[in-house]
Amino acid sequence: MDLSALIFPATALRRSALVALCPLFKPLCALQPPSLEPTATAAPPGLEGLVHKLRPSGGADGSDYPQARQAAEQLRQWSDWLAQHQGSSQVDALKAGVQPAPPPETFRSLMKDIKTYQGPEGAGGPGLPGVEADLLLNLAHIQDHQAAELEQALSQARQGASRLRSSMGHDQADHQPVDYEAPLLDHLPPVDYSLPQEHLLEQRLAAWAILAAELKADGDWLATSSGAAARLLLERAHDLVQPPLKEYRTPAGAVSPLSIAPLSARPDNPLAQEAARLVLPDLSEMDDESYLALCAKLDQDPGMDLLRQRVNHLAQRVAGEKWWPGLAPELATEAQELAQNYGDLVEQAGASAGGRPRGLSLLAFPGLSRTHLLALMKDEKPSDAPSIKDWPENWPAGGTAMWALW
Repeated sequence: MDLSALIFPATALRRSALVALCPLFKPLCALQPPSLEPTATAAPPGLEGLVHKLRPSGGADGSDYPQARQAAEQLRQWSDWLAQHQGSSQVDALKAGVQPAPPPETFRSLMKDIKTYQGPEGAGGPGLPGVEADLLLNLAHIQDHQAAELEQALSQARQGASRLRSSMGHDQADHQPVDYEAPLLDHLPPVDYSLPQEHLLEQRLAAWAILAAELKADGDWLATSSGAAARLLLERAHDLVQPPLKEYRTPAGAVSPLSIAPLSARPDNPLAQEAARLVLPDLSEMDDESYLALCAKLDQDPGMDLLRQRVNHLAQRVAGEKWWPGLAPELATEAQELAQNYGDLVEQAGASAGGRPRGLSLLAFPGLSRTHLLALMKDEKPSDAPSIKDWPENWPAGGTAMWALW
C-alpha cells in the first residue's frame, strides 16, 4: 500500500527530513511553482526518485498579464546567472552591495506593478493572487534548495569523518584520542543558512495554499517538516474555534477573576492538538546507496505494507471520527506500537539507526475540513467553521489530520 504525503510549505526537501519521512511515506509529494524550471529538483542529488513533483496550472507563465510573464522570465534569467556564477567573486560582490546599480526595469519594479494591478477594467479587486504566489514560492525555492545543498554537504563531511575514524582505528573501544587526531574538523560549526526557515513564513504559507487549491491531491496527507508552520496553524485553529477572551475589569482597571480564560488543548475538548506521536529511527548517517537499498528492501517486505495500512488508518480515524475524549489516548497507544514495529522492520532489514530519533506527530484539527485548513494558511477565517459553544452535542464529525516532523 502507498502512504502518500504532500509536503508544505517547502518546495525542496532537506535530506534530514527526506530520510525521516521515507520509506514510511511513499510517495512524498512536493508542490512546484508553475514558473519554476521543470528540471528543478525537489530532493538532494541521488534521492530525487523519492519525491514526486506536483505542478499546478496557471501562475506567471500562464497569465494574460504581460508583465507577469516578463517577471517570470527575468526570474529564470536571474536563477541561471546565480547557477553559472555560484561561488564566484561576482556573487559575493553583489551580496555586499558593491555591484553597479541595476537597470531601471528590475524584477523588484515588476513585482510592484503586479501587486498594484487590479485586473481587467471593471473587474474590481486584486487580479493576480496566483501570479504573486507563484513568484514568491519560486524565490523561496532558491532558499530551500540552497539549504538542502548545505545540509547535504555537511552530511557528506560527517560521513567522511566517520569513515576516516574507522580506517584509523579511532572507533576502537581501547583507543585514547589525542587533540591532533581529530580528522575532518570533528567539531563542525552549525551550518549558516543565512535566512531562518521561518523567514516570511506567513507569506509562504498563504502562497502555498493558493497554489495547492488547484492540485488534485486530496488523497495525500498534509505533512510539514517546519515546526514553526505547524505551531502557527495550531494557534490559528485555536483562535478560530474558541470565542474571544472576555475580560471583566474593576472600576480601577484591574482584570477581574471572573474573566473567562481560553481553553487549552486537551483530549476532552476539540481544539487542534497532537493526537499521537511516532518516534522514528534516525537514518541520516546512512549514505545514499545504503539508504536507497534499505528503501527497496522494505518495499518488498509484506510487514512494511501492513505498517503503512495501519499508519494510514490512524490518520483516517482523525479525519473520519467525531472527536471524543477517549480518541487521543487510543491513538497515542497505537502510535507507540506502530513506531516500535517500524524500528523492528528497519533493524531486520540490516540498518542500524544512530543519532537522535525524530518525532512525527499526528496533529488533529477536529471539525475542520481541508478547505478550512487552507483558509487558515491564508490567515482567513471561514464563517462555517464550528465554535466551541457547539461542543459536544452539535460538534461535526470528522476533521483534518496532518503530520508534523519535529
